[in-house]
Amino acid sequence: MKRKTAFLSKTGYILLTLSLLLACVEPYVPVGLNLEGEVLVVEANLTDQPEVQFVRLTRSLAKPFNEFVEEPLTGASVTVRVNGVPQTLREASPGRYELPAGFVGKVGERFQLQFSTPAGQRYESGVETMQRVSKLEKAYDRFDAQAIVNAERTAFTPANLIYIDTEDPADTRNFYRWTWTLWERQDYCASCQRSVLNGTRCGQNGFVANNPEPPFWYDYYCLPRCWDLLFSSEINVFSDQYSNGRTIVGRLAGTIPYYEARGALVEIRQQALTPEAYRYYQLFASQTQANGGLADTPPAPLIGNVRNLDNADEIVSGYFAAGAVSKLRYWLDRQNASGVPIGLFFTQNGGRFAVPEPYSRTPFESRPPTAVCLPGDTRTPNRPEGWLGP
Repeated sequence: MKRKTAFLSKTGYILLTLSLLLACVEPYVPVGLNLEGEVLVVEANLTDQPEVQFVRLTRSLAKPFNEFVEEPLTGASVTVRVNGVPQTLREASPGRYELPAGFVGKVGERFQLQFSTPAGQRYESGVETMQRVSKLEKAYDRFDAQAIVNAERTAFTPANLIYIDTEDPADTRNFYRWTWTLWERQDYCASCQRSVLNGTRCGQNGFVANNPEPPFWYDYYCLPRCWDLLFSSEINVFSDQYSNGRTIVGRLAGTIPYYEARGALVEIRQQALTPEAYRYYQLFASQTQANGGLADTPPAPLIGNVRNLDNADEIVSGYFAAGAVSKLRYWLDRQNASGVPIGLFFTQNGGRFAVPEPYSRTPFESRPPTAVCLPGDTRTPNRPEGWLGP
């Protein structure tokens, strides 16, 4: 699949290209890159959880006319060495390479990524040793009507701030990263522009008028129920250098936009990092989240842990990481929220309100139909464990 986006500036282009992948991996920012070339992006984060472990390989390609596309790197030969023993990955979908079913990392194991492209270029990561992680003790939240601010500080978005407490071991230096997954109920599972829903597709209907008025959309309710999954994108890391052995209290672990007045489910993940991974993520965060904006020139290049064995000058974006995870699911009831929610559908559809097809009856059917909730990486018809709402 190809994606296109507007060109900001030379430095902004580089940062934006890579920051689009932050929900899963935080690639480093290449400096002095030929903007009509390409960047190999490696996404990999192995854990000790019973979940699919994978490596994603893509190429970010700069194009003329101020745009770029991201294309999966297909046909690669990918291996992860576990304590020196190779595990062969299979390409489950374009550019996504999965470890064997049931594979789970273990604390103390050493991991190294190796792969080669169809063109014969060979790549290798540094060795990551999976670190032990302390247990997440509890989570709680606070509502802030101005939690998220735009770059110009002219607009604010309400959100619930999720905080956690966790014990920090005293016998070792520890490095942490926090991410979150949000499940929100989705009401609409299909949308048709200048057409209507027939079965599972949008098309013409001889008995039903197409949506004739702006915004020329009809939207269709989900049946059965449906949940959308949303993921954190900011880098949130921490070193216990000044708090070793003391309980970490009130650490901000997630900022959840006030999408809907009804409740939602949040899973907080606390992952242990190696010192090298921590330095990489911390530097990336300082250059993309704490500076003046995407158009600012980064002060130094970010070097990840993947290199081209045949061409030492190639810049490879991304960090091959491995770390144990403690996770906690928290029911966000939003009883402390106030004001008007921003709307999940409204946010996902470029500021457009849903327009359900009006009820009607034709000689052959009653309208409108409902839409199926199709499962995928960001949507599920399965009630998530820990969901307390309707």
